[in-house]
Parts: sequence; C-alpha cells; structure tokens
Amino acid sequence: MKIDKTLNDDYGILTLKGEFDTFYCPTLMQEVEDLVERGVNHLVIDMRLVKFINSTALGAVIKAHKRCRAEGGDLVIAQPSPFVRDVITKVGIDKLIDMHDAEDGAVKAIIKRLNQKELAGDAPVDQEKVLITFADDTRNKMLGGKKPLLGTMANVDGHKAQFTWNGSKAGVSADQARQLFFAGGEVRLKFQVKMIKKSYFELVAVVDKSEPSGDGGVRVTARFTKISDSDRGALAQFADDMAFLKRQLPGK
Repeated sequence: MKIDKTLNDDYGILTLKGEFDTFYCPTLMQEVEDLVERGVNHLVIDMRLVKFINSTALGAVIKAHKRCRAEGGDLVIAQPSPFVRDVITKVGIDKLIDMHDAEDGAVKAIIKRLNQKELAGDAPVDQEKVLITFADDTRNKMLGGKKPLLGTMANVDGHKAQFTWNGSKAGVSADQARQLFFAGGEVRLKFQVKMIKKSYFELVAVVDKSEPSGDGGVRVTARFTKISDSDRGALAQFADDMAFLKRQLPGK
C-alpha cells in the first residue's frame, strides 16, 4: 500500500492506494501520529483506490479516528471503494466514523467541524497548538534529536506568548522540562491565531520564566525578540479585542 499526503492550513488528506492489510497498519498510524504531533488533527482518509482491507486494518482506522478525537480533532472517510464500503458497512464502522461519497464532501464536513470549534469558543488562542524548536545542540541532544515539540498555547499578545508543554510521552519529567525552558533560553515558536490570519506566525522568543503547570508539565512565558511590526501590531490588537469581548459578553 502507498499513502499520499496533502496538507492544508487546518487539515490533512491521506490517500491510500493498494491493499491495506496488517503489514501497513504501523505505516498509517505513524503518518497520523506525525500529523497530530504537528498540530494537524483533522484528517480525511481517501480510500477510493484501496482494493482490499482486512480486519486489523479496520482496527487501525478506528485507532486513528480515536487519536484525532483525543486531540480535539476528527477523522472522516472519503469515497471508499466498493470493497471497502461493503466491509465498513457490514461491520458497522460507518456508525462510528463519518463516510462520504466524494472527497469534497468529506473536506466540507471537516471544515464545518473546524468552524464549529472556533465559533464554540474552543478558543481563538487557548488550546491552539504551538510547535517549539531549539537552535542549540545541547537541548536538541536532550530530546534525542532536532524534533519540534508540540505545546499548547495559553495566551498571546504583541510582546509575549504563554504556552504549556508536557514531556511525559517523551519520558521528560517536569524538572527536566524546566531545564529545557530555562530563563533566557531562546525558543522558536510556530502557531496560528485564526482570527487574525490563516497562515502561521513564526517567531523567535526568549524564556522569561517557566513553572509547573499542575499536570506534570511546564508553563512557559516567552518574550518575542524577532517579530515584524505587522505581526506585533496584529497580535496586540487581537489581545485588546479579546479583552474587550470578555468584558462585554455575559459570564465572561
């Protein structure tokens, strides 16, 4: 089996080709895990070119769906081949995972979920993902290589960002995490604020402070050192607007 990947700002499309059996289950799960770690947790699995799928592979699709849901995302199936459709409906997986006759219908469903998430106030910034990288070899060696960390945004304005990171999955304790995010250490951040622009902010900052987040992770406040005037102005305006809205809306 072959997997083609198409990435958009908010979602990804994985097109599966060939026979999907037990041997290829780890390949699919690794693709999904890599995307989730990059903050892409809304996925379309296009199965129009899948000639065969076995029971273990069906289980992998369910696991991938649960993985996306666990990160606040979703996974849907697009234009399954006749064989795949027959198997999925007989087993009843279509009652768990949405299935669409065409890829554009699946994409529209994913976009609708994304829009509902924003309108529901799952947060313009709070709970958005942030990719964190380090420029120095010392900290990269602590992590076993130069691999982006996936954190969770807490707040942002024109001067600083606050985010949390939990290294438990990587075997990093809270104390070790504070060593990674030591005061004065440089961090490179990539994140979205969808109410400002569709593209990503990619900024350089230095850590002001880090403290336990209460869940075994660390909460980091980092001050921007490399940011354009336009990005600083946009983030400052966003912070002012959010503060105003919170004062005006009931229950805020």
